[in-house]
Amino acid sequence: MSYKNLKKALLSPPIFLLAIYFFLFISSCDFCYFWDTIQQVSKEANWFYRTNFASLLIHPLPGLEITPTGYHPPLIPLTTAFLWKIFGYELWVSHAFTFLWSLLLIYHSWKMVAFFIPQKWTGWVFLILLLESTILTQVVMASPDIVLLTASVIALRAVFQRKPVWLAISLIFLCSTNMRGVFTGFMLFFSHIYFDLKVTNHRQKYDLKKFLRLLLPYIPVFLLLLAYFLYYFSHNAWFFSEEGASNYSEHYSLPEDVSMIMKHFAEFAFRFVENGRFLISLIALCLLIAILKKKWSLSEEEKTLGLFFFLMTGLFLLFVFITRMPFNPRYFMLHFLILSLLTLKLLINRWKDRKIKTTCWIILFFTLTGHFWIYPEKISQSWECTLLHIPYYTVRKECFEYIDSNQFDYNELAANWCLYGNRGFVELKNEGKVVGTNVENAKYFLYSNIAVSDEEVDEFKNRNLWIPIKHFEKTPVFITLYKRNENH
Repeated sequence: MSYKNLKKALLSPPIFLLAIYFFLFISSCDFCYFWDTIQQVSKEANWFYRTNFASLLIHPLPGLEITPTGYHPPLIPLTTAFLWKIFGYELWVSHAFTFLWSLLLIYHSWKMVAFFIPQKWTGWVFLILLLESTILTQVVMASPDIVLLTASVIALRAVFQRKPVWLAISLIFLCSTNMRGVFTGFMLFFSHIYFDLKVTNHRQKYDLKKFLRLLLPYIPVFLLLLAYFLYYFSHNAWFFSEEGASNYSEHYSLPEDVSMIMKHFAEFAFRFVENGRFLISLIALCLLIAILKKKWSLSEEEKTLGLFFFLMTGLFLLFVFITRMPFNPRYFMLHFLILSLLTLKLLINRWKDRKIKTTCWIILFFTLTGHFWIYPEKISQSWECTLLHIPYYTVRKECFEYIDSNQFDYNELAANWCLYGNRGFVELKNEGKVVGTNVENAKYFLYSNIAVSDEEVDEFKNRNLWIPIKHFEKTPVFITLYKRNENH
């Protein structure tokens, strides 16, 4: 290979993305668990690890604050515990597992982009899709959502390129990762039926035999889920009927009034446009209006992608009205990947090259700005969807080193989300050092902008109530150790 060809290969978008993802893996492989991974990976995996896989269902363990999520199939915690048994009880195991899935994500995303987008523009579209801040942050966090996203991309590719074996395998991982994966599998199934009907009808008559052939890749995952949920229901009745069976049961209660629904809808809409997503969303909206007004002809692949996107979005929109489930940008990673792919495909098919290149530059710029969105303290920040949260790991370590070196009594210490609880589940060490949650009885409180309520912002600024005694900061993350003002 000539030097010119070697240089071109090394600077290709897949190699460039691989280098970025590898750097993120190497730099984060000792990061502790963060956000939902504390519960959905570490705590649940610890149950299987400590009980030596005593049961497929997780039951509360006295004194160890381990409770199941309540509705997610347990593939990720089971796999994590199994890997701990083989490679050791270490943080890097989860990070390495996630990195392997990110490699699959790079490969299959490149293949899918190459399938939909003309070769001239595949690199641009590929970079826009996989430099998105929420995706990169999941790699750093060792998040199960990388497994879900990768399995979704593989399944989509398998549908369009008619790879039933790949579809069957990817569906098992997709639907066994969490309940959102199950929902995604259902929406993919309906989209697959539409695509198969449309494409086959162009060639030959559609009959029952062809439909049964389409069903075959879905049978293994259907039987697996059927067996799991029948087993679950036989032991636990409904998802949240057993007291202490889930930390998330309140998310699935009905909204209390119309104002809560309106706030919930606003949150839903905002998650679609934050972190640099608003430009591609705006362009997609303009294209939708043009399609409806001018009656543009679309390929069956474009129609199927659009159908899949609207089915998934419609399902999440339904949750606005029937649940209190907080929406998170990572829930929409697949939505946004599909929306970006479809939007860029429509633009490339209809615009001139110069205009396309300029638009891609602008979209890529806004995509990269997603890594730098910081909100005022009283606005909820999706820290688990931006690489700006990375200083948290250093600040947390410095904070607890100070607490331990000064021999603080953990019984007098309280904190909020990510800082409370048994440090053993977060760090896989310091077992038994438990930070409480009861602010009212605490002598000391760890206050961080990582997770704070409006009421706490006001309370801890009141020096009559709390006095700051130590501040730890690495921009933009900080943790302040407060002591209760006992003279008040």
